[in-house]
Amino acid sequence: MTFSHKTPIGDPKREAIDSLRGYVYQIYQSALAWTEIKDDEFLYLEVAEDYAVVAATALKAVQVKETAKPVTINSPDILTSIDSFVDLKKGNPSLNVTLRHLTTSQITKEQSSNHRIGETPTLTKWRHLAKAGDLTEFRVILNNSKLSKKTKEYIAVLSDSDFRDEFLKKIHFDCGAPDSQFLERQIKSRVSKLLKERGGVLSQEKSCTANILLFLLNLSINKDRKKRFVDIVGLEEQLEAATTVSFNMAQIEEQNQLIARALSAS
Repeated sequence: MTFSHKTPIGDPKREAIDSLRGYVYQIYQSALAWTEIKDDEFLYLEVAEDYAVVAATALKAVQVKETAKPVTINSPDILTSIDSFVDLKKGNPSLNVTLRHLTTSQITKEQSSNHRIGETPTLTKWRHLAKAGDLTEFRVILNNSKLSKKTKEYIAVLSDSDFRDEFLKKIHFDCGAPDSQFLERQIKSRVSKLLKERGGVLSQEKSCTANILLFLLNLSINKDRKKRFVDIVGLEEQLEAATTVSFNMAQIEEQNQLIARALSAS
């Protein structure tokens, strides 16, 4: 007897596909960052943004989004990232704080001319003004935006020089980033390279990559914020586990007996 089943029908509005896709994308980006980590750095998950690389004097926070809708200075995710930068800056005064808003979305022009300078999207103008140019109109745009009161007050007291060096240059909008499928290929390629450098073989990549992703996923939901980090040692442990072949004592004894017989026979 054969059985068949029909996919249950529910309210599409309640499906969590987009949210799950976003979580997968965050874990992929975190995994990629882990494979690039340096000896003196720590990768924190879900503490300072989606992930953050912390060294002795620097905190590099990353907000990760896999979205299709184009973004502007008024996009909620963009505003949240800018506000988060100010929070991190105030909370970590001894560190050189930078924030990277990493998204698959493209930058688009704001609908209202009150939210941009000329015909240039404000997020694109941000990049230009971080290097040079009159900041007067740009300050007005940010002040009239939906940024938090704390952020606006923080900006207001900055001189033009500090506004450029300590704010505009410290926040990066990396839009049009690769999607999950491309990231997956990048991670596989990176892990394969690391395994080969340690004497491993290509066939070990699949399980090693899966273990790295699962480890990061479990770590990101740890209730103890102080434990949500990885370093180069943790990465080496993952790679070592993938390239190490274990034998129990019985197997070793059996191997020794075979070698002994072969030697006596010769």
